[in-house]
Amino acid sequence: MLPSFVIGLREGVEAALIVGIIASFLRQEGRRDALRPMWLGVAAAIAICVAIGVLLEILDEELPQRQQEGLETVIGVAAIGIVTFMIVWMRRHARGLSGHLRDSARAALVSGSTSALVAMAFFAVIREGLETVVFLLAVFQGADDPGTAGLGALLGLACAVAIGFLIYSGGVRLNLSRFFRVTGFVLVLVAAGLVATTVHTAHEAGWLNAGQGQALDLTWLVVPGSWTSALLTGMLGWQPLPTYAELIGYVVFLVPAALYVLWPAGVKVPTRAPVASGPIILLLLLVLVVAGCGGGGKDAPSAAGAKTVELKLTDAGCSPSALKLDAGRTTFKVTNAGTGRVSELEILQGSRILGEKENLVAGLAGSFTLTLQPGDYALSCPGGTTAATGIVTVGGQAVAASDDPELEAAVTGYKRYVHTQAVELVTQVRAFVAAVKAGDVEKAKSEFAAARVPYETIEPVAESFGTLDPDIDARVNDVQKGQSWTGFHRIEQALWEKDSTTGMAPIADKLLADVQTLEAKTRTLDYQPDELANGANGLLDEVAKSKITGEEDRYSHTDLSDFLANVSGSQTTFGLLAPALKAKDPTLEADIAARFDAVQKELATLGPGGRFPSYATVDDAERRQLAQLVAALAKPMAKLSDALGQ
Repeated sequence: MLPSFVIGLREGVEAALIVGIIASFLRQEGRRDALRPMWLGVAAAIAICVAIGVLLEILDEELPQRQQEGLETVIGVAAIGIVTFMIVWMRRHARGLSGHLRDSARAALVSGSTSALVAMAFFAVIREGLETVVFLLAVFQGADDPGTAGLGALLGLACAVAIGFLIYSGGVRLNLSRFFRVTGFVLVLVAAGLVATTVHTAHEAGWLNAGQGQALDLTWLVVPGSWTSALLTGMLGWQPLPTYAELIGYVVFLVPAALYVLWPAGVKVPTRAPVASGPIILLLLLVLVVAGCGGGGKDAPSAAGAKTVELKLTDAGCSPSALKLDAGRTTFKVTNAGTGRVSELEILQGSRILGEKENLVAGLAGSFTLTLQPGDYALSCPGGTTAATGIVTVGGQAVAASDDPELEAAVTGYKRYVHTQAVELVTQVRAFVAAVKAGDVEKAKSEFAAARVPYETIEPVAESFGTLDPDIDARVNDVQKGQSWTGFHRIEQALWEKDSTTGMAPIADKLLADVQTLEAKTRTLDYQPDELANGANGLLDEVAKSKITGEEDRYSHTDLSDFLANVSGSQTTFGLLAPALKAKDPTLEADIAARFDAVQKELATLGPGGRFPSYATVDDAERRQLAQLVAALAKPMAKLSDALGQ
């Protein structure tokens, strides 16, 4: 609320000052007849500003997700430019503002033209109004609670109107230099947070991929629901897990702008001030890095006895594309070396994917751990030009299975859980298919989300079976040339876009057959403890790195139901591993459990009792909050496999 209040107050005071000074001058000159046309100019400017704000908001809501992020980036850049200009202009003109306006009004009266007075009031208000619209729109898009932010803006504008009235009536004199310096500093803090938000939306729009590695872990400080979160996120624009690009943008804007605003009045700002601020910027970056390390702890090392293999994703594919390893636990560290063609790496045994890392855009890295037995395994980097596939040759002696009874119990429990969910999936899909084949569109729509829930809880298992996952769950843009589009989303498109089931009977039959195949495969499937940890992490990655955009259930907008299933599947798997983890690292176990609770609490807020609204109604701030909570959970979860290592 405070940022929007300050924006409304400052921008409103600027407009109120101009209008109040002109009105006061006219009253003193005995020209009350000229007040009416002046107020007409004010009213026209306000109406135009409100209309532009409404149009921008409607346009933002109607655009597809990526285009929304692009528009928000443009608005953010405009808002940053506006606040920078506003701060500089007011520092230079605040002292002489009253005299300048009185001279302009006197000249208009001498010319006998009331249209000049109308124009003065109109352009003064429309300039401040458009600045307010753009700046507030940018702030609302990043606010956790747009309603509260809107109330803050209204209160700020109301205070501004009161100040303007007091100036008009002669009841108050305002120290403009001091007022604009204080509010200017607050706006610098708000704008610095807006810079970080704009960098984030530029990445979401696909315009900026550099510097996307995690710079800090402030989750220990920016705790959702706490007063520190309200202050740091709401006021300063800090996020729990800022990237390098966001951090650099924040500091590089904040330091010179704050120095400019706080520079003593009457003392010329040196031309080399930006250069002189360099050491301060570096010092502030260092302080933030130290703060970011304060609660995050150290990354867990590779598990005891585990080998580490580093791989890179390139335009060619996997680098290297041929590996020779000894049997045993192996941690694969995968880094995207800057390619836009390849974003995932898989290790396969036959047609089954044992481990993978997905959604690694340029500059990002990730890892997974497997216990490999002697034999040949396939290496896959889909999308590569010359090294899309490779081979991993494992030699040496066979590795004995874990003799930890708690890990053995976890594996047994997971096998039972996966098969139970697969059986439930068949039951739910059968009901969904029956409605589709009966031509009952409304019934099919009501069954759609429920039919997907069991699948989303065990999705990593389905993904391990080659083409089975694409057959069941491919989105339209996932379908390769020459392949047929089948599965949930093919039917979803027909139900919501065409409001029809025409032609869907064969697709529905295939969907049922595919989930029955999945259920049959899970009956005899064996797992390693590492696969449980990898699968739990994979479910969180699904939400935080891809599904959060709303592209998964793009026709029905039932994404929140999918998210809950993904998180619940991950939490169930973690719960099976928790006894073994608690014996080895109780601090990590407690940290993960608390972060799961935070994510579940956020989902419960979005959909009380599991009754979720359309994801299209969930604003960007709520999406970002959810993504950050899941990302904050994924960080300690990434240590799970290593912490359980023998």
